[in-house]
Amino acid sequence: MPSMLFLILLMLQNFTARGITGRVTVEPGVEFPSSFTLPLSTISPTVRPQIDGTFRLQLPEGEYRVGAPGRLPPGYSVRSITYGGVDLLANPLKISANESAELIIALTRTGPSPAVSVSGRVTGMAPGDVHRISLREPNGGDLSAALETSVAADGSFTFTNVLPGNYIVYQRLLVQTPVVVGNTNVTGVLVARPMNILVAAHVIAEGAQTTPVLTFETKGPAGTAQARGAGSIVLNMGFGENSISVSNIPDAYRLKSITYGDVDLQKEPLKLDGPALWDIIVRLAPKN
Repeated sequence: MPSMLFLILLMLQNFTARGITGRVTVEPGVEFPSSFTLPLSTISPTVRPQIDGTFRLQLPEGEYRVGAPGRLPPGYSVRSITYGGVDLLANPLKISANESAELIIALTRTGPSPAVSVSGRVTGMAPGDVHRISLREPNGGDLSAALETSVAADGSFTFTNVLPGNYIVYQRLLVQTPVVVGNTNVTGVLVARPMNILVAAHVIAEGAQTTPVLTFETKGPAGTAQARGAGSIVLNMGFGENSISVSNIPDAYRLKSITYGDVDLQKEPLKLDGPALWDIIVRLAPKN
């Protein structure tokens, strides 16, 4: 994420930002660092090399003094930084209109890489689930340095290029599993995915003095369950597709709608793959 100072600078310069392409180079067999900062006068954009070392920055037009990259993993050092053949360790970086030069950051390593892998499995996944999980420092930490990876259909996952330290595996903010990473690969990390989630439901009876008591029935991965309530009720549902129906509607009323956000639950199931973002709203209307 760009810093607040960077955004202010963009506004002061009438948003004359230029897209700068760049490339990080390393010796054969050495992994690219997942991210690092590039101090440029009063701003420090984050460089995140792709698998081939390329990256892209948005920089306002102007002249910048380039400092030594920050937050480099242990063992990495800078060999050179050039822009269109200009040595930026000795000369300023000049960004103007119609720029086409490439920013090249050459890194070198001494000794073996301390980066290791962290692998494991998410348990309790339903068929067809697709998820991403992240590896972060405890208590928030530096979110720009967080790692993300996909969870395979069998629940397995692997984070690569992880530096030693204390981490938390986050899965949609529902599960937080601590992991301690040393100098060897970490395997067998188990992330227990919750099988159930609580979803609030509200009954709105148009023109009624009192809200009638309705019976809710839910069917889904967590099984079939019934609950009764008036006004507001909490339903225990499963991750995946859930069907919802209501009964015991007073004779003077008809079911007008059952919605979850913009989803019409009378026409399609409620699909849950994380924390409930909305409440279920049941509307009753008087019969004419």
